Amino acid sequence: PTGRFAYVANSGSNNVSAYTIDATTGALSPMTGTPVPTGGEPTDITVDPTGRFAYVANRWSSNVSAYTIDATTGALSPMTGKPVPTETTPESITVDPTGRFAYVGNAHSDTVSAYTIDATTGALSPMNGLPVATGSSPYAVAVDPTGRFAYVANYGNNNVSAYSIDATTGALSQMTGTPVATRRGPY
Repeated sequence: PTGRFAYVANSGSNNVSAYTIDATTGALSPMTGTPVPTGGEPTDITVDPTGRFAYVANRWSSNVSAYTIDATTGALSPMTGKPVPTETTPESITVDPTGRFAYVGNAHSDTVSAYTIDATTGALSPMNGLPVATGSSPYAVAVDPTGRFAYVANYGNNNVSAYSIDATTGALSQMTGTPVATRRGPY
């Protein structure tokens, strides 16, 4: 969110590359100490709106790796503890605009896992209740800029599911009239 750093999930090498961004030219320069290890086959990385935490969805380990971001250098440091479990085959992760909730699309479980984010440490805690059902192969999750709605691209059904987000708990409730048809293979 500061426009100073960029991160790339490298699924073939199980790590994340980190770069500084030149403010004038936009050129990327690799950070010292990268790449940083992740779980098995990382598919997506997201940074919270404060720029203090980063989260990586790891497809083959079915978990999320969490990192703190150094405000000066942009370097990633793994959070203490084990990666946070997800359902089977997480493909994407997103954080809502308030930085209080995270959502993971689980392709082989046909679900979205939901987490609360500790404002101080950035640690993820699974929300109460079961993961939310989606269509087949939910490959991408997006939250609108107001933080009131979430959308899931269901690759296997060629549609998008839509959910309302509870402002207090972050829980998802499917909207009536969804899913909505898309073209082939939404991602």
